[in-house]
Amino acid sequence: MKRFPVIIVELAIALSAGICACSSQSTPGDGAVTDGEVDADLDPCAAALPTWKKIWKVSTETTPLTGLTPDINLIDVWGNAADDVYAVGYAGTVLHFDGSAWTALDPLGLKEDFEGVWGYVLKDAQGAVTRTDLFVAGSNGTILRYLNGVWSKVRTVFIDDLDPANPKTVEVRGNFHDLWGIPAPGPADNQQPTVIAVGGEGLIVRYDATANEFREHRNRVSFVDRNGVTHWNLERWSPERLGGVFGTAANNFVAVGNNGTILRYDGSSWAREAVTTFGGGTAFVTHLNGVWGRHANELFATGLDGTVVRYDGSWQQLGCATEGECTAGNARTVCGILGLCDRGTCICNVPTVYLRSTWNFMQSKCGPIIDGGSDDGGVQRETASWVVFAGWNGTLMLANNGILCPFGELPANRLEGMWGNAPRSEAERTLDGGKVECDPVDVFITGVNGTLIRLTNAKGE
Repeated sequence: MKRFPVIIVELAIALSAGICACSSQSTPGDGAVTDGEVDADLDPCAAALPTWKKIWKVSTETTPLTGLTPDINLIDVWGNAADDVYAVGYAGTVLHFDGSAWTALDPLGLKEDFEGVWGYVLKDAQGAVTRTDLFVAGSNGTILRYLNGVWSKVRTVFIDDLDPANPKTVEVRGNFHDLWGIPAPGPADNQQPTVIAVGGEGLIVRYDATANEFREHRNRVSFVDRNGVTHWNLERWSPERLGGVFGTAANNFVAVGNNGTILRYDGSSWAREAVTTFGGGTAFVTHLNGVWGRHANELFATGLDGTVVRYDGSWQQLGCATEGECTAGNARTVCGILGLCDRGTCICNVPTVYLRSTWNFMQSKCGPIIDGGSDDGGVQRETASWVVFAGWNGTLMLANNGILCPFGELPANRLEGMWGNAPRSEAERTLDGGKVECDPVDVFITGVNGTLIRLTNAKGE
C-alpha cells in the first residue's frame, strides 16, 4: 500500500468551527484527537484506519457498461434510497440500481452527455407512493424528466422580454454540468418542485411549472448612454463556467464555478458571495466544481488543487501555512488549518488533485466506541461526523473524529459524482419506549470508464 500524507483536521460541525488543525497527546494505537500537543511518534491515520475499515466497506459495483472509452464515463449520481439509485454519464447513459442490480435505461434514445441528476419521491399519509420524479441535465441544453416512469424532454429557453410588445424566445443550447432541486410540497399535480440547472459561461435555468419548461435566469441591468437615455440589458449573473449547484430550500440555492465563483439564490435573484482565503485575504480564484451540505449553515465546496471551502455563515477556504520549521505548540497556530507540526516541520501535504465532490452525515446516538472507552452512552459527539471527499487520481478521503485520511486505492483515475443516503432524524428513529434505531448508510461514487464505487456503513456509526 502506498504511503499517504497525514492531514490533521477537526470537524466541529455543530459548533460551526469548520475543518481546522488540531493536535494530540495520544499514545500509539489511540486515534483520539485532543487540543494538546501532537505526538511526533504517532501517525493518526495509521492508528485510526484499522477501526475505520471495520466501520466502512468499499466495493466496486458491477454494471452493464463495458469497455474503456469516454462514452461510459459516469459523472453524477443521486438516489432516493440505497435500493433506488440513478447514475448518469456520457453518450446518454442512465443507470438504475434497485438494491440488487444496475440496469441501463434508454432516455428517449438520446446520446447527450449527462452530467447532473436529481429527483424525489412523494408519499401519501398512508405511505403509498404518489409520485416519482427525476431530472437529468446534460449537453446541448438537454434536460429530461422521468415522471412516474415516463421520459420526456423539457424545453430550455431564454426569454428576452425587454420589448414587452415583441418578446423573443430563444432555445438554450449551452451545456449543463449539474442540477439540483427541492421536492414539490405535496402530491397534487399543481404542486411542482423547484429545480435549477447550471452550466458553461454562467448558464442558469430554473424550472417553470406553469409553462413546463426551464427558463434561463438573467439579471436585468440598466445603463445610461451619452445622450442620457436609459437602456436595459439581460445579462448572466456570472460569465464563469458553473460546475455545481445545491439547495436547501426553494429560496436558498448555491452555485459554484471557475475563478472562485460562488452565487446564492434567494428565490428571485442571484448574488455573488466572497470567500475568505486562508490567511485572511479575499483574492480567491480557484476553480470550484462540487458543493453539498447537511443544512443551510453547513456547506462544503471543492475544487482544483485539493481546495475545500466551508460555509458556516460565511465562506472560508481551508488550507495550510507555508511549509517550514515549526516549534512545539498548538498545530493550528503553528501550521494553520490542515497543517501539522510534526518533528519540527510544518507538514502541508493537502492532495493537489481536483476534488470533484463531497458528502457528509451525522447520526445522533449511533456513535461507535471512541477514545478507547465504552460506547458513547447514547450521545455521539459532533466531531464524529463523517465527511467524504472524492476526486481525480482515484482520490477518496474520509474525515472523522478530528482527522482526515486517504481511504484505500481505487481503480479509477478520475472520480466524479457522489451521493449518500442520509439517516433519518433522531425523532424518526426513536421507537416506542425510547429505543433509538440506527440507519445504515451507503455512499455511491461515480467515475470514468463506468466506475461505480460503494461505501457501506452497515451500522451508520
